[in-house]
Amino acid sequence: MYTFADLHCDTITAAYERKQNFFKNNLHIDIERLNNFKSPIQVFAIWLSKKYYKNSFYMTNKMIDFFEEQVKEYNQFISKVKCFDDIHKSDKINAMLSIEGGESIENNIENLYHFFDRGVRILTLCWNYENNIGFGAFTKSKEGLKPFGKDVVKAMNSINMVIDASHLNEEGFWDLYKISKKPFIATHSNAYSICNHFRNLKDDQLKAIKDCEGIVGINLYPKFLTNKDNATDEDIFRHIDYMANILGVDRICLGGDFDGIEDTPLNIENISKYSDLFEKIEKIYGKEILDKISYKNFYNFCKKNLKK
Repeated sequence: MYTFADLHCDTITAAYERKQNFFKNNLHIDIERLNNFKSPIQVFAIWLSKKYYKNSFYMTNKMIDFFEEQVKEYNQFISKVKCFDDIHKSDKINAMLSIEGGESIENNIENLYHFFDRGVRILTLCWNYENNIGFGAFTKSKEGLKPFGKDVVKAMNSINMVIDASHLNEEGFWDLYKISKKPFIATHSNAYSICNHFRNLKDDQLKAIKDCEGIVGINLYPKFLTNKDNATDEDIFRHIDYMANILGVDRICLGGDFDGIEDTPLNIENISKYSDLFEKIEKIYGKEILDKISYKNFYNFCKKNLKK
């Protein structure tokens, strides 16, 4: 039985909005399908659409409430992870909380500390748009992090909250690289040189993440994998090969973006299909590299950076 660590999914928001539960649903991820793997680590992100921005702090708390209700209801199968020592306390699914978009802290550092106290361990600074922290890649802005954004980076460093650079524009990325004293990551981003989408990372950005001892999670969204109409596992392998040459295989992870993407690569319709993907990766690259990409790289990152 395979295991895995996946750095990003949007299942909380999808299940909350569609009034579905975590155990069995028609989304990309549920407990039934996660139980096909041995004690996986899944990072559950809270993403807010624009309709929630006026009440983003309130709505993020509502979704954390929903997440905690689901974990409590199905605690036989899933447990919340807040630090490295929580991982593998049992054979359950390891569920870690993240927030996708700094809109949630509403220009108030105290709100950042509040979410950390509630168990959020990763924060994506921006989504696609501008917020009080900085600018998303979609904005095409040439401005970097705002003064409040620089304060957020320093505050996150001080409490060992992991900074996610996915969605951040290039200028903001380089401000982050200069300011952060701790490793930062890109939970769900691919290589721009393989697929020139604005959401992907250029070579110098990948090198910067390696330099700061961060990690990158490969995103399964077809538009981030290829410029063709359909994506296949071959496109995933191209990104693995390319990033391995720049980052090294110790810094490549999974960041599927399940339940946050409209389409998936052919034959990877949901989280259960990771088994088929892993079988192919093992056949091509060997078990040692599969173990690193599918699980160990994020596990080791947590060991170094998610201490009590």
